[in-house]
Amino acid sequence: MNLLTTSRPASRATAQRAPAAGFLVLLLALFAGAYATGSQLGPVAPGMHPGAGQPATVGEESGHGHGAGR
Repeated sequence: MNLLTTSRPASRATAQRAPAAGFLVLLLALFAGAYATGSQLGPVAPGMHPGAGQPATVGEESGHGHGAGR
C-alpha cells in the first residue's frame, strides 16, 4: 500500500464548512459582478440629489384626489 495515494476521510467540521465556504464565494462573486456592472452603467437617476430641483412643498393641496375626505 502506497502512503501517498491513501486518503483519509474528511472530518465532520470540514465537511460542514465546505458548502458554507462555497456559498460565501458565490455571494462575493455575485456582489463583485453587480458592483462592476453598476460602476460601468452609472447612477440610475442622476438628477435625484438633495438640493437639486424644486423644493418640496408641505401642506399644499394639489387637487389630485389625495386626501379627498378631509
